[in-house]
Parts: sequence; C-alpha cells; structure tokens
Amino acid sequence: MKAIRYERFGGPEVLEYVEVPDPIPGAIEVLIETAAIGVNFPDVRGRSGVYNRADTRVGGVDLPHVGGLQVVGHVVGVGKNCDHALLGRKVMALMLHGAYAQRAVARADMVVVLADDADDIAMASLPCQGVTAFLALQVCANLRAGESVLIQGAAGGVGSLAVQIAKALGAGMVIGTASTEARRSFVRGLGADHAIPYDAPDWPKVVENLTEGRGVDVILETIGGDVFEQNFACLAMLGRQVVVGSTRGPGEPIAPRRLMAKAHSIVGFYLPTFYQRPDLIQRGLHFLASGVAQGTIKANVAKVLPLARASEAHQMLERREANGAIVLIPDASSR
Repeated sequence: MKAIRYERFGGPEVLEYVEVPDPIPGAIEVLIETAAIGVNFPDVRGRSGVYNRADTRVGGVDLPHVGGLQVVGHVVGVGKNCDHALLGRKVMALMLHGAYAQRAVARADMVVVLADDADDIAMASLPCQGVTAFLALQVCANLRAGESVLIQGAAGGVGSLAVQIAKALGAGMVIGTASTEARRSFVRGLGADHAIPYDAPDWPKVVENLTEGRGVDVILETIGGDVFEQNFACLAMLGRQVVVGSTRGPGEPIAPRRLMAKAHSIVGFYLPTFYQRPDLIQRGLHFLASGVAQGTIKANVAKVLPLARASEAHQMLERREANGAIVLIPDASSR
C-alpha cells in the first residue's frame, strides 16, 4: 500500500509518498481501508521532532514513522478479540499514528460506526479536534447547562468546534476570540453570542462587561503567553480554565496562591492521555457523529488534497492558511 512516511525529523520536505507493507491488526484492533484522512497540527509537531524534546513531557515518535491521527473508512480486517460484525462497516477512528496511509489500524474501542451515507470528508475532519473540544468542555471543565464559556482562538480547528459543542451541551453565553474581524464574523456564524479580539489590551474588560461583572465560568485556553495570565481577570468565582494549547508559548509560571482568591481551577489537556480511557474517547466520537446527524455540529473543511500531497497540507497548517480542516484522500488505484 501507499503511505506518507518520514525517516528523519524536519520540515514538510521530509514527508515521502512510499510503498509500505499493509499493517496487521492486533487482537483488539481493526484494519481500515481509508476513504478520508484528517490532518492535525500535532501531525506537524510530531514530524518536526517537537514531541521528542524532553521539555514537552509527552511520548516521542519512533522513526521511520507514518503519522496521522484520524480516518474514515471501511473495516476490512479484525483482530481475534474484536466483534466480527464490524467487518464491512463504515467507521470513524482515532489512533496514535498511522493514519496517512491507504490502510490503517485502530483499536476497536476507539472507532464508531457511521451510517453508510455519512460524508467521508466531513467526518474525517472531526475526530481529533472535536474529541479534544468535547472532553475539555464536558469532562475536564464539567460544563453545566447555562454556564458561560470563553473560547480562545475560536476560529481555529479546536475552537470552532468548541463553540458548537458548548452550545450543544447547553452553555449559556459563549464568547469566542479571534485575531481579525473576518475570523470573528466566522465565529459568530458558528453560534457564538459574541466574538472579540484577544490582542486588544482591554479585552478582559470587554468580557467582564458582557457578563455584567461576573466573569465566565469556563475558559478554553489555546493561546498561552500573556493571554493565559489575562484570562484570570475575566474568570468567575469557581471558574475553570482548561489549557489545551499555547500557540504563543507557555508564558510565565503561575504561583499556586494565584488560584486562591476566587477558588479558580486549572486543568491541563493532552488528547493521547485519554487513550487510557477509551470509554471517554468513544463518548466523544459518538457525540460528534450524533451532532452531525442532528445538524447541531457542522464540519468546516478548508481543503481536500490527495494523500501524496500531504507535505502541502503541512505547509498550509504551518503558514496558518487553512480556515478550517484539511483532509487527505488516498488514491486507491495506486495500491
């Protein structure tokens, strides 16, 4: 089969479209003939060697490596301990790696069955970012109906889904931040009640005014740097801040006493950690599939490319050119 593999860390140029053996599913795994493959920023970080640095404190990448975290396709093989009823079914899957290929292996407890008429490209754009947003809001923040939410970087992949998921979970006021008016208009179109810039010096005051001085109950933090510290100025008593990313860098260390005045909480989030709890992954995947079917969640796909052009997809992500997800389509004729 054909796959995108890299044998050294580096820029997009290290990605090679090569022939590799078909993977063999283990006892609790399924083999999926991929129809669409979602691209995520963690794919870029893995390729560049970020996860192999000691300071990241996450699992490293073994070389040579086939990256990718999510696929939609049909099950063509099952392990000995799997339900054989999965054979032939269309599924959406999350995995640790190996998605950038014409065939990929996933744990059976991290796939969900889709309707035969489900849109392959739309569904392939959702798992990593959608499950991240769902688990961050419902499991880590324990978002309750009627609570207010501030979503930093709401025009991004995780943020844009988080706006929709927060509303679907029953949030009251949802405020999204974005860097340009065009992106803020996009955020409002997703269902956010308000969209504001996060680079204006007085943005926490805007949040305070919108919430009539109370502040928000939950903040989904993706930016880091000085924005992380500014978040505390608009976090309500008993407010929870879930740290999903830090595109501006980690910022300054925080003193534990900083949390005491208003009983604030900070929760870190790293999706692969949840692979230890496949029941929660399944919950997120089912929520996404149901939300799309009911129309409460809409996928935003910016670009569809052949699998062989994965390096172009990585370049688009690194240059922040994609206002939405990028999906790769394998060329079955080259098997």
